[in-house]
Amino acid sequence: MITPRFFSQSIFMVLVLHATYAKSIRPEGLKLGIPLDPLGAKMESGVGLKEIENYARVFGFSDKDNDGKHSKVEYVDNGNYLNPQSRAGIFKASDNDRDGFVSRSEYILNRIITDEAKAIVQAMDVNKNGTVHRKEFIDLSMTDKKLAAQIFIDLDTDRNGILHLSEYLKVWGMWARWDKPSAEKRISARKAELEKSDQEKLSSRKVKDLK
Repeated sequence: MITPRFFSQSIFMVLVLHATYAKSIRPEGLKLGIPLDPLGAKMESGVGLKEIENYARVFGFSDKDNDGKHSKVEYVDNGNYLNPQSRAGIFKASDNDRDGFVSRSEYILNRIITDEAKAIVQAMDVNKNGTVHRKEFIDLSMTDKKLAAQIFIDLDTDRNGILHLSEYLKVWGMWARWDKPSAEKRISARKAELEKSDQEKLSSRKVKDLK
């Protein structure tokens, strides 16, 4: 038998849960700031020249007219990766400037973001069932459990307590681009940084050889 007291407590718990979700990290507000740092995300600063070159090479497979950008026809309609619905989602996520095309840099940046996101989140999939449950995420994502719980709320867009690939990638991708320069500037800056580092190492070796 359900007593009035039990009923009142149930309503109270529903309201508490609703309030918790309402205070989550919204895309337009990002009340906690960009939450990817505590998750260990490095984004473009975590890749080397070989990885960037490899992403660029893969980009070229779909760039049939070699104009340095993917059109929807090239990537979504005529692509062979996954299925048309998945390709359309990837295309939309990659198109930073919303011009209807995905440039080489936009493609590379999206690959960097999504590959890292998958590596970080899938490492929490203890039972290897392809999804990450709330407890897994909170236990394994970071030491700050309160922050982990709040981040999970926003990644869990359907509020079922389980993270699926397409679900968390959408939010993660938004965070990874929030208030940042264009994909072209980000990839160009990273390449310049890596090339400078390589030159310094080469110069250092030459100096040692002369001694």
